[in-house]
Amino acid sequence: MSLTQTHLYDDIIGLPHHQSQTHAHMSMHNRAAQFMPFAALTGYEAVIEHAALANEEAVARANAPVDVADGYMPA
Repeated sequence: MSLTQTHLYDDIIGLPHHQSQTHAHMSMHNRAAQFMPFAALTGYEAVIEHAALANEEAVARANAPVDVADGYMPA
């Protein structure tokens, strides 16, 4: 693919940017707010933390030393 210069938009390239006569210009603060992250999955972090804690406890129980003389029987 080669880049070739075209003059397709020469008639509009120097025109001023369009400003609406009916809608007020949006402030930078409001415009930035459109792109701010939001919590789409509220409570998701708590669920992940709970699952991680449960997994850590299960691994700790599985790795705990067991005295077979105490009559330990796996469930």
